[in-house]
Amino acid sequence: MGTDVWYVGYGSNLSEQRFLCYIQGGTPRFGKKHNDGCTDRTLPKENTHIAIHYPLYFALPGSNKETTNWGYGGVAFISPHKDEKTKTLCRMWKITKDQYIEVKKQEGSGWYNEEIEIGKEGGIPIYTITNKVDLANVLPPSEAYLKTIALGLRETYKLDNEEIADYLIEKKGIKANLTKDEILRILTSLK
Repeated sequence: MGTDVWYVGYGSNLSEQRFLCYIQGGTPRFGKKHNDGCTDRTLPKENTHIAIHYPLYFALPGSNKETTNWGYGGVAFISPHKDEKTKTLCRMWKITKDQYIEVKKQEGSGWYNEEIEIGKEGGIPIYTITNKVDLANVLPPSEAYLKTIALGLRETYKLDNEEIADYLIEKKGIKANLTKDEILRILTSLK
């Protein structure tokens, strides 16, 4: 039995700088909250893109309206129900099982309380986490959170601002709340 897992990030964890805050400690570039990091601060052995068939949406549990890290607005979740017609762009990180356990704790095990096994890559299991239900408190993400996702989509998929806006505009939480022009304005401010 191996000691590695692939951890799939689909929101802010598409961004390398943000994800490494969970591994090595630190504060995300556009975030406010310091992460302690893992006991083992070894960098991920590798990372690569993966698309999964679970719909991406933006929300918060309960009646929450903001997070300590990203401010007012929803954060990314995927529906726990597979939908073959949907494609969510993700990035998977090869880390140790112990690091994965600590990343899950830092993510907030109350909010991300459902583990989904996506499959295997090279004999190594691929996991992601989300909420066990489709959350009803759908909210648009903050500008800081959107910028972090955009960084990750640029790094992982080499998408330009137009492609990122086209990808995000159809997602629940964004669709009824932001126009493509508003998304492009936020992305254009990204340096």
